[in-house]
Formats: sequence, C-alpha cells, structure tokens
Amino acid sequence: MSKCDNCKKSITKASPGLECSKCERIVHLNPKCTGLTNKQIAALKAASSLEWTCNECQQESPRRNSSIITPYDDDEDDETPVQINAKKLLTNISKEVEKAIKREMTQVSDSLQFHSAKLDEAVECIESFKKTIKALERRNMELINKNNNLETRVGALEQRLQEMEQEKLGRFVEIANVPKQKDENVKLLVNKIALHLKQSTEDIKSARRLYGRNDQSTNILVELNDEKIPGNWINAAKNIKPTVVQVLSNELNNNNTIYVREAMTKHHKHLFWNAKQELKVNHNYKYVWFKQGLVKARKDDGDKICTLRSMNDIHQLINNQD
Repeated sequence: MSKCDNCKKSITKASPGLECSKCERIVHLNPKCTGLTNKQIAALKAASSLEWTCNECQQESPRRNSSIITPYDDDEDDETPVQINAKKLLTNISKEVEKAIKREMTQVSDSLQFHSAKLDEAVECIESFKKTIKALERRNMELINKNNNLETRVGALEQRLQEMEQEKLGRFVEIANVPKQKDENVKLLVNKIALHLKQSTEDIKSARRLYGRNDQSTNILVELNDEKIPGNWINAAKNIKPTVVQVLSNELNNNNTIYVREAMTKHHKHLFWNAKQELKVNHNYKYVWFKQGLVKARKDDGDKICTLRSMNDIHQLINNQD
C-alpha cells in the first residue's frame, strides 16, 4: 500500500493520492500535502489531462510549471464549504410558483368574468327575443282569428247580397233556346210564346234579349207583373214543351224545345253550371236544379235535398261523398 511522501500516511480510497508528473512522488490529494487550493484540487479531479508537479520538481525546473494558479487568492473562501438550505429553497420556489399560479388564475378569472358577462347579455337578449316572439305569435293569432271572422262576415254579406239580387228577379223568367231573328221584335215574340203557353199577354211588363260575350245572343229576359206569374209560365212550358217552329214560322226545320225557367243572377248561373258539372257529370248526382232563387242537388231518389249557396257547399258535398 502506497504512503504519502509528506505525511507518511497510507493512501486509501477515503484519502486518495496525487502523483507528480515528473518524479512520480505520491502525496495525499489535499491542500496540506499538495500545497494546492481547494479550487485547484477540484480542477485536477475534473480534468484528467491536467498534470501536477511537486514543489521539489518545480524548484529544479522553474520553467516547467504544471501547477494551477487561480487569478486571485481566496483560500479561506474555498476552504469554506457552500451549504444549501433545501427547505428554504423549496419554500422560495413554492412561493414563486404560487405567485405565478395566482397571476394565471387572476387572468383566467378575469376572462371568465368577461365571458360570463357576455353570456348574461346573450341570455337576456334570448329572453327578450322569446318574449317578443310570444307577443308576435299572440298578435298573429289574434289577426288570424280576426281575419277568419271578417271572411265569415264578408261571406255572409256577399251571400245576403246575392239573395237580395235574386229576390229582385222574382217577377222575371228567362226564355232559352229561341234563335235571334233579323230585326226581331222581342215583345211580339214573347207574346207569341205566351199565347202558345196559354198565358195572358197582359201579364208581360217588358221583354229584352240578353247578350253574352262578343254580343252573342242568349236568352230572353221577361218581366211579369206579379211574382206569382213566373211559376205559371214555367209549369206551362214543362207540360206543353213548345218548339221553335211553333213560334217562328221561318224556322221550319227547327224542332228544338223552348225552355222557360226562373231568371238567375250571374252568381247563381255560375254556381248552377258548376254544380251540374261537378255533381252530375263527375260525381253521378241524379238531380241538380234551380228553384225559388236557390240551387239544389240530390244524389238519388229519397236522398236528402242539399241547398248550394257557394262553391264551398259543392266542395263539401264532394268531400263528404269521398
């Protein structure tokens, strides 16, 4: 076992040694045996490439100096070990971390408060919109009800107006299927028809031919003196069934039947025509007729008689049948 050349004590793992790079003398690796400072010894331990020479070799070869010299001498400081207070260090670190967390939490809290305020504003707007929508829905429902009421009243008024106009035609009859003659005398023609129907010509107050589109001749409108007379003319025409040749001598080959019926307003003519088309033609109604100012229909013998006052009544009949 090697011994230190200075203190003559053994070199061990606990007290390692340092070998001179020139004379190969071995001393303990401490300031006392080597004459080095703590920093110089630490440098030798850290760098294996550094060489150390003992004092005797340095005196023999002054030019060759492998000693480590610090820029300043602080042996006393180097010999004092640096002690670290771990508890205090951890406390300081904890405080710094706590401060950083508080700063972050403050920023997060401010952000949350900002967004919370914005969310509250959005919720208030939504609630306001809901109230507005409910008010609009309520107002819309009121307007719908009012509109339905007005439509019902207008429909009733229109129906009453149609009835009043039809009542004005209570003393009138229409004669259909009579061809227009050149320079015809409508009053004289109606007198001939009255005589053929065995009706008094004195009951006739006025007579004129009606015209349709493009001045196309249509029926003859006859005004009678009393509301009871039109029924007599209509019944007589159904029984006698006069023809054109019996009234007009120049129509020798015209055996078409002349029809006498109640006078109708434009509304009732339109309603009557649609009733025949929709009910008789398309839905096999056996009877559709006009009597005493009303359009009526019956599906078959023994069925209920339905009074038609508007197109809605026709559609309702069709829907009930379907």
